[in-house]
Amino acid sequence: MSCLEGDELELLIDALTDPLLACDGREHILYITPAAERLLGWKGEELRGQPFSLLVPPRLQTLDGNSLLRYLLARQQQQPGHSTLLPLKRRGGEELLLEITTGQAQRHGQQRIVLSLRRAPEAPSFSPEPLQQEVSLELWQSGHLGAARKPDMAERRYQTIVENAPLGIFHFDKTPVITACNDYFVRITGSSKQLLIGLNLLTLKDPRITHCISATLSGKHSHYEGDYASVTASKVTPVRIHFAPCHDGSGQVAGGVGIVEDITERKKVEREHARLFREAQEAVRVREDFLTIASHELKTPLTPLSLRLANLERRLERGEPVDPSSLRHARQHLLRLTSLINDLLDASRIESGGLALQPQPTRLDLLTEHVIHVTEGLYEAGHRILFHAPATPLQVLGDPYRLEQVIANLLENALKYSPDGGTIHVSLEPRGDTALLSVSDPGIGIPADQQEHLFERYFRARNVSPRSYGGLGLGLYICRDIVARHGGRIWVESEVDRGSTFYVALPTLPSAQAQPEQASSHTVH
Repeated sequence: MSCLEGDELELLIDALTDPLLACDGREHILYITPAAERLLGWKGEELRGQPFSLLVPPRLQTLDGNSLLRYLLARQQQQPGHSTLLPLKRRGGEELLLEITTGQAQRHGQQRIVLSLRRAPEAPSFSPEPLQQEVSLELWQSGHLGAARKPDMAERRYQTIVENAPLGIFHFDKTPVITACNDYFVRITGSSKQLLIGLNLLTLKDPRITHCISATLSGKHSHYEGDYASVTASKVTPVRIHFAPCHDGSGQVAGGVGIVEDITERKKVEREHARLFREAQEAVRVREDFLTIASHELKTPLTPLSLRLANLERRLERGEPVDPSSLRHARQHLLRLTSLINDLLDASRIESGGLALQPQPTRLDLLTEHVIHVTEGLYEAGHRILFHAPATPLQVLGDPYRLEQVIANLLENALKYSPDGGTIHVSLEPRGDTALLSVSDPGIGIPADQQEHLFERYFRARNVSPRSYGGLGLGLYICRDIVARHGGRIWVESEVDRGSTFYVALPTLPSAQAQPEQASSHTVH
């Protein structure tokens, strides 16, 4: 016995999706696949051992003096691979028109006859696909009463409407098996008509579709919307289907029709609208957050500035000496307020494309040293800024005011986000035709998933509390634009609780074009 006999052979046959039926040489049924059971309405145990004639209508028990099986075998020898259109009896006596392809094999003196069954359309075919067989008119009329008559005007009109409808349409009977469909439905499913005709709709995996089928066969209209995954092709299509029952002449439900709309484009539009809505919601949230933070940030320096100025005014009126630290603190608050206002103006200019540059040959090493000196004078003790200057002068073609703004912002962030003090390392060195500036701090660091958003407008990392660390979330956004306008780039490397290092790379000015430049005398912003 070979490895494909016995139980293993039955397992292999069960796995086949096509309806198959096997008989022995005495024309008794040996095996029927689950797909054939569903098609014919019989259980396998009911048919095994029974004569094949149990499934044959009485008028077709004998054809050309032979049994139906012998007739089919004779046709198979004359036209190998061709199918024949014939009816078989379902359980209960109802006749089912089928395309039957027959084959046989001989082994150890035993004959095996195998029939492949396919449901043939009982309604008009709405496709130019023809049946691939020749059937005599007598056999057609015997097999399918009334099928040979010419369709009347109403049927032709209906067929024309269905064929040219901008929707997919399919018919199914009470089995429920698809009996007819138009070409639009074929395109939606991505399958072929030969595979779709005869498909049992209860084999579909989506329980919502099978629920609609059951409701339709009970005489109700039903609707389905979802992603239809074709069982005969690897295609998923968003569809909306209206199921409606069909009735026979006595008013009984004889099946149903499905009207299918491909809603792929509608789903794309809905997804785009949903995306725009989410972006609008996010923009509103960012705006509200920004207004809250901006209100707080602008008020923060105004209150102490007002108090200190009032205190200074009273001392001067009384002729009392003025504490220099009070003037320094008042100046710090004034500079803070000015910086916030300038950031708002610069962000607006960037959005409108109005942030202008006035490039000129600039000694970046002297400019950096100048910004460090000014910054040290504005902050309390507790931090130390260590500058690692280049061995030779580094010149760039840039706007000294805007470059000063970038360096000052990086230094202020390094000091602000290092609340426990420590050393801020500033390094400037040549890298080929590029000047590389880095500012490293021992501060709170930035979460890895937040770093890619760090240079976006109004963005603040989640480990930054507005109460503890002031700012509008505009500084790095402005820095990125300024650096990009100078043909450079800015980026960050950071770990939470282990500090951050910001890098700025700018193209250096060739020696032939370089001119001696002093550090800018602009006020730090």
